[in-house]
Amino acid sequence: MEITALLHDCSLDGETGYAATCVEFPEANGQGEDVGECMDSLRAAVNDILAYRREEAAKSLADGERLELVPA
Repeated sequence: MEITALLHDCSLDGETGYAATCVEFPEANGQGEDVGECMDSLRAAVNDILAYRREEAAKSLADGERLELVPA
């Protein structure tokens, strides 16, 4: 799966590092001293959101239903 990151160079605001949000998951954001660290942080946030949503979906399964992970 690929996600789209909106990356912001914080030095333009007089600070250091980078901040990012995910276009597909706007509630996910990351930050880091360099782009790689920022992307790792964003990736972890997206994975946390996906895990949470799977857990919530599992709680509402009816008889005969199951969750399947499908590569995107």
